[in-house]
Amino acid sequence: MKDRIAHIIRAKNLTAAEFAIRLGIQPSNISHLLSGRNNPSLDFVRKLKETFPEYNLDWIIFGTGPMTVSEPFLPPTAVTDSHVLEKQSDEIDSVSPTESLLDLEEQPASMSGQPLPSLLSGWKKLILVYEDNTFEVLSPR
Repeated sequence: MKDRIAHIIRAKNLTAAEFAIRLGIQPSNISHLLSGRNNPSLDFVRKLKETFPEYNLDWIIFGTGPMTVSEPFLPPTAVTDSHVLEKQSDEIDSVSPTESLLDLEEQPASMSGQPLPSLLSGWKKLILVYEDNTFEVLSPR
């Protein structure tokens, strides 16, 4: 749960002290939670949900379900049929695994011929998931 609390702090671009002020608790409480010294109380979870209602309570507490209440939840499924895997891969636009966002920004046009800024206009959130199952959320700010 401490990792999900840290994620919310980063996603909201807050310091731990600013986060504590928004929740109406002592900054030392946040420090103790993030270090793993203390576990969150029910009162803390209640304040967190009241302050940031967009976050799903199941995700905050258990790490299950969608992160926010507006995201659909698609439970993980085990896929062992190679035909299913081939079909899924055909549905995804092919992008070289070595191509990065920085590489894309340096290119004057996209694969569709549109300038990159028009492709990225209106984007809301980009979630990078790493091989060790950690993730980072980027916002267009």
